Amino acid sequence: MQFGGRVIALTFAFALATWSGSAASLSLEEVLIQSLKNSNKIASSRESWIVARESVFASDATKESSLKYSGSGSLSETDSGSGYTGSDSYSNKITFSKNIFDGGQSRENLKVAEIQLERATASYRNTEQGVMLEAVQSYLDLSKSYQQVELQNNNITRLEKHVAAAKVNLAEGIGTPTSLAEAEARYARAQADRALFTTSLENAKDLFSKLTLMQANIDLGEAQLLGIEITLPQDRQEAEELALKNSPNVIIARLAERAAGQELHLAQAKQNPTLGFSLSATQSNSSDSISASISVSSPLYSTNSTISSARKKVALHSQSMRDLKEAIGNAKIEARSAFRDHEGAKITLNAVVAEVKASRLVLDGVGKELKYGLKTTLDLLDAEKAFNDAELRLVQARHDITLREFKLIAATGGLTANQLGIGHVLHKLSDSPRPENPLKNPLSFW
Repeated sequence: MQFGGRVIALTFAFALATWSGSAASLSLEEVLIQSLKNSNKIASSRESWIVARESVFASDATKESSLKYSGSGSLSETDSGSGYTGSDSYSNKITFSKNIFDGGQSRENLKVAEIQLERATASYRNTEQGVMLEAVQSYLDLSKSYQQVELQNNNITRLEKHVAAAKVNLAEGIGTPTSLAEAEARYARAQADRALFTTSLENAKDLFSKLTLMQANIDLGEAQLLGIEITLPQDRQEAEELALKNSPNVIIARLAERAAGQELHLAQAKQNPTLGFSLSATQSNSSDSISASISVSSPLYSTNSTISSARKKVALHSQSMRDLKEAIGNAKIEARSAFRDHEGAKITLNAVVAEVKASRLVLDGVGKELKYGLKTTLDLLDAEKAFNDAELRLVQARHDITLREFKLIAATGGLTANQLGIGHVLHKLSDSPRPENPLKNPLSFW
């Protein structure tokens, strides 16, 4: 399998090369770091992984030993006719018990728990990819919105000058009411467009602040994607192969099928004979005793509820197999679609770049011809509008190609903190501390 390296930073840096932004720029790397640190989804998924790990520790419950104490006492007074006669009794008993052989239940339980832990790990990766992609989109949307508002502000400034010039020309008798109306109409339309862009900017700020807990009042015009290097698939076949290998959804479905199959083995183990050992020591006011026993337990026949539970597990296994096929099919389609979208975004960007260059030449030419009376003010307004529209499309096209890159990486299972070079931000799942024991010592009242 061949991989082609791409540095997304170069793509986005090129996209913003002609943009004049604030000196206080914010990198995507920093945004991703803050999103990982502050995401409730990430925190919840990590807790879910800890829950799955505790199930591994508890998988041998059927073979654990137990030590129990029981005690009793009584006091009575009996009237025998000649007076009251008192009697008392007490008994203390300590019992140690353990399953010597549990029919293989602990072994099968351990396998189920280990599969579920792997599944929790894949689920965490899926959550991490979702959070990262959401942060990327929020960052790019915020940057795009800033640029759109800036471009529209510049457009309105130009149109204000046109309206002022049209009024002067009309007053001096060298202009017409139609020219003034045209200029004012374009100016009003530009103000309406700016209102839409401003609304989009405020919405982008809100989402950005929610995801990162950072202020969104920083102009991201010159923000660089420092330290982010991504490897992209070179063709659809490679994208498919990567998706089948690395997609968290496929891994989750595959592990779910394994877990469902393992549940059948566990159900069979519960029907196997078990061998238990028990040792008791009893002290009472009448006698002391020690007893030991070995017991064998085995179901002689399967009850309706046991059979129904087993059939349920068979149906769940069949369901998981179908879910796995569906997940594989979806992963292939998503990978191919993401690859095509990225290729289309590259073609669109090249076309829009050419359009901006051509529109710039047209605008310059109309400006020169206007001086010699070969073009009218209306022609200049048309050329300026075409150039402004092309610039806005360029902003959108550059936003789209970068976002498509990240979506393609997510579709192939590569949008994780480790692969983006920021895996150090959060500790490893395996280093997660175990929760504190909330149970009190049963003997703590003594």
